[in-house]
This record gives sequence, structure tokens and C-alpha cells, in this order.
Amino acid sequence: MMASEADLLLDPVAFVRGALGHKVWKKQAEMLRSVRDHKQTAVKACHGSSKTFTAAEITLWWLARYSDGIVVTTAPTWFQVENLLWQEIHKALEKSRVAFPKPLTTELTLSPGNYAIGLSTNETVRFQGFHGDHVLFIIDEAPGVRPGIWEAISGAQSGGDVRILALGNPTLTGNPFHSAFTKERHAWNLITIDAFDTPNLQGISEAQLMTMGEDELADNRVPFLVTRDWVKKRHKAWGPANALYQARVRGNFPDQAEDNLYSLQWIDQAAAMGAVTDDTPYRAGVDVAGPGEDETVLCVRQGANIVLLEAYASSDPRGEVAARLLPYKESKNGLENVNVDSIGIGYYFAQHLRDLAFNVSEVNVGTPASDTEKYANLKAEMYWGFRQRLLDGDVHGLTDETAIGQLASIKYKHNARGQILIESKEEARKRGISSPDRAEGILLAFGDNGRAYNFY
Repeated sequence: MMASEADLLLDPVAFVRGALGHKVWKKQAEMLRSVRDHKQTAVKACHGSSKTFTAAEITLWWLARYSDGIVVTTAPTWFQVENLLWQEIHKALEKSRVAFPKPLTTELTLSPGNYAIGLSTNETVRFQGFHGDHVLFIIDEAPGVRPGIWEAISGAQSGGDVRILALGNPTLTGNPFHSAFTKERHAWNLITIDAFDTPNLQGISEAQLMTMGEDELADNRVPFLVTRDWVKKRHKAWGPANALYQARVRGNFPDQAEDNLYSLQWIDQAAAMGAVTDDTPYRAGVDVAGPGEDETVLCVRQGANIVLLEAYASSDPRGEVAARLLPYKESKNGLENVNVDSIGIGYYFAQHLRDLAFNVSEVNVGTPASDTEKYANLKAEMYWGFRQRLLDGDVHGLTDETAIGQLASIKYKHNARGQILIESKEEARKRGISSPDRAEGILLAFGDNGRAYNFY
């Protein structure tokens, strides 16, 4: 091997630039060299930071650097293994100037002892069989990976040069990923990627960003990274103190209070999970905006899958909503039911849809719950039922950022009788939180889970 080629392999940044043909910015270089120089690297990052793409580059460098190199990647679900890191590995291989073998979906083999493989399993024993002189474990979406898997991977470090790269959005505390940044920080090289560290926002303050016009917001050096416009919109929609803003924009573990109804980890899981096969009838929910309010929201789901979420700012969107519902009604699966928030003008909205031959259920969330001992009203029962769905991983396709921010801001408490009570819209407004219209449209669509509440 020529000296220049050897030097290329010694420096992962040089390898990525020279062999893969990629540009490298500061935090990417820090990640690449950290895996070379440290046994354990943990990266908490904002949305759109290219951390997973950088992990793909690290995978290819490791395989090229060591003829006996093994890379084992994992994530909380098989969908994430296949569609996040391994999708990026496939992309990186397409433009590689080094001739790698053609990969399988989640496997790339150079030789019997020189390969990368993706795993998603609850069987810790499957991580105990990887031994060798040069083994790299990559834990993607690390906050959601079970502690037993972390322990099994740590156990593999007993022999050889075994390294760990853990990366994820800092959405939840009290897990091994959070421990790497707190009580176990002495054992890890720690990297934080703030949106304001990325090329599109580097050198810009939050205050400066808030004053930028459309032309400046559109001036992004790297369009596939987090953009100026996205950050400004999240700042306005969520506020800088919002837990989701801290995690998704600043790359910080949020100070998420115990009275937050929905964990950021559950919400992120619902955003990351792809659609599951389902041939059941469609169901819909409509949250109707009253005078002076912002949005009427329509959500359609099929089983656990959110298939449509739309918001309407017009004062009377009845025709638009009916037109969007009609294809689902006429599909082979059919539209089984539409839950409409019937408080105020929602009553007339429900009547309009019923006149058009839609099967409609009027929902007044202020009425008593079916379990009056546990819940203060139907609203609390509805919100808590959706909490259980999120906890069970029974919501897929939650990708609307506004809805995600609204769900993350909802708080609850127990009243004097010990019943669960959801914070009122008036109380939320005092905290600077607007009406969670999109969240409530989703909740109405899921209003028939048959476990915690049932509208029928």
C-alpha cells in the first residue's frame, strides 16, 4: 500500500474527504476522530445534524482501516436499523471512490472476519458473540435502546480493541445514554451538536435569527442540515424553554417536569416508526376551531398509522374537510367513524358531516369519563388513553412538528379527589402555550382504543 493510502486510513476525516468524497464540518470531524481516539463516544445532537450519516461514514472507515474490523449497529426497532443508519450506509457507498462489495439490506461483508451487520433484538446474548481485535458497536437512537443491550455491549469490551459509539436526540433522562453524560461521564468522550453549531447557523445568535427576513433564512450553506427557517419556526412555536426545543434544537437533555403527560422518547418513537400493515377501516377526528382561534384540524388513521393530518385556517372549512374525507369513505376499507369535538360550533360541524352521510360521533370532552374514579372528565380519559398508546409503541407516523410540539407541552395533575386532570387551555396560555389543536385532532382520531376509553 502506498504511503498516501496508508495515511488516508489513519485519519478518518481524510478518509471521508478523500475516499468517500464528502465535505466535513467541525462537529463531524470531532465525531470521526473521537471514535479513532477513544474507547467510548456519546453524541447528543439536535434535529438534522447529520449524526447518523457521520456514523455511516465511520462504519466504512472502520472496515477499510482494519482488515479484521467488525461493526455491529443497533437501534430500538428493526425499522430504525434498516431505514436510518443502514440507509445512510447505502447512500455513502453509492459515491465511494473505494470499491466496497455490494451490501445486503443490513449487512456489508468484505471478508469472513471483516464485516458490518445491523441488529435489533431484545436477546442480549446476540451481542455477546462478537469478539475480535477491532470491533465497533454503534448504538443509534440510543435513548430508546434497552439497558440489557447496553450491558451486553459493554461486556464485549473485555477483550480486544472494542469501541462504542452511541448517538441520539437527548429526549429522555434516566437511561444509559443519559448516564453517559452524567454519572458515567468519566468513561466517555462526550460530544454535543447544537443547531447553532451546524454550518447553516454557526456564528448566528438566537436573537439575530429572530430578526432575519426570508432571504437570510433561505441562505443555508448545506440544505440537508437543519435550516435557519426551521429553527426560527420551532423557536416561535415551542419557545426556547420548551423541552422539545431544548432537545431538538439545542441538543440538550430537557428539564422535563414530572407533570408532562407525554415523554419525549415516546413521541420520538411514534415519529420514527414507519407504517405497519393494516387493512382495517379508517377512522378520523376533527377538532373544530372556534371564533378567533387558529386551526380546525383533521386527522385520519388506519389502525396505529396516522395517514393524514391537516390544519385549516379558514373560518368555515367544512367543505374542505368533507372533500378530504370522501376518498377514505369510498375506499375498499371504508371510513368507519369521524369523531368531532362537539363543544360550541363543533356541534354544527358534526351535523354538516352527518348530513353528507358520514358516520359521526359527537364528542364533548367535558362530560364524565367512563372511569369516574380515575379521571376528572372524558378529556383526561382521552389524553391518558393516548399516553398508553404512545407508551406501548402503538402510534406510527407522528411526523407533524407542530403536533409534536403541542403534545410535548401538555401537562396534567391530580385533583383533590385523586383524579387525573389535564391542564386547561387557559392555564396553558398563561405559560405562553397556544391551543393544542393538532394534538387534539390526533387524540380524537384515536378515540376508540378500547382500553382506557371508548366513544361508542
